[in-house]
Amino acid sequence: MEDPLYTFMLPDPSTRQEVLRIFFRHYLEMLSPYSDIYASSAQWEAVALVFRSEQFGSSILSQLNYRRRIATAIIKSLPACRYIGCKGFIRGVSILHSMSSAWLHMLGDRPYAHLDMLVVQQAYRGSGQVSKMMEPLLAECDAKDWACTLETQNPNNVPLYGRYGFTLVETIRLPDSDLEQYCMVYNRNN
Repeated sequence: MEDPLYTFMLPDPSTRQEVLRIFFRHYLEMLSPYSDIYASSAQWEAVALVFRSEQFGSSILSQLNYRRRIATAIIKSLPACRYIGCKGFIRGVSILHSMSSAWLHMLGDRPYAHLDMLVVQQAYRGSGQVSKMMEPLLAECDAKDWACTLETQNPNNVPLYGRYGFTLVETIRLPDSDLEQYCMVYNRNN
């Protein structure tokens, strides 16, 4: 089953692939100073991007720097307009903005790790790759007394993450869509 968000925005598979390539390249560049990328092995059966609040900083300069990186990523992603048009691009940016992690304010000043992305190659799904990625991350959060957060647009993922101790804390409906974003927190020590 395809992710409904991508299908919703990009119905043609070849167009979808090219737009996602453009988007994810710049998205990863934008988040790289604040995140770590993990792989389950040298074969990259599973890959996770983990944003760490401690790497972000709380100064005004840090906030401005982050906003500059977002603007740069959006500008660098403009070639996607060739495939989805300017209207589609603006709609995509609007959806991303509505899916922002603004809900994380509920953690206050508590440090956290945000599982921004977790991808398992199709051939390895169901083989324990999610556990290989989640268990060390959650053990680190326990050891540091951090929360761990994530967002998913797939309702089938909510019980999957629930098995690891995540709790659904907020649901955000995406604009002009039936899609929802499920915001979850792992908080073992609290």
